[in-house]
Amino acid sequence: ALDESVVGLVEAIPEDRRILVTNHDVFGYFADHYGFEIVGAVIPSGTTTANASAGELAELAELVEAEGVPAIFADTSAPDDVAEALASEVGEVAVIDLYSESLGDADSDGATYLDMVRTNAERMSEALA
Repeated sequence: ALDESVVGLVEAIPEDRRILVTNHDVFGYFADHYGFEIVGAVIPSGTTTANASAGELAELAELVEAEGVPAIFADTSAPDDVAEALASEVGEVAVIDLYSESLGDADSDGATYLDMVRTNAERMSEALA
């Protein structure tokens, strides 16, 4: 039922807008399964403790602008300062928090795994559709 729900949300996104720029490389399986292309990560490493260089961020800003990316997806469990800086560099790009490293608090919309996946898909759909 969750997969069907996510498929329905993704279908609202035109195929040419199924482009993801995320805080770090964590949505590969999701992207492959639901037909997204990950074009970049704010933190270009497998760890959230790495830092992007100024040159890497400048290249990513150019890519975001060239691809017409409307949103950068950050992580609810980590600061989004670099994503916000990137978005302001490009202009008119939203920063949307997703659950990726952990579930949310018990009273949040990411309290369970099912809630987390559904909420992420809803937020992606709203930002990209």
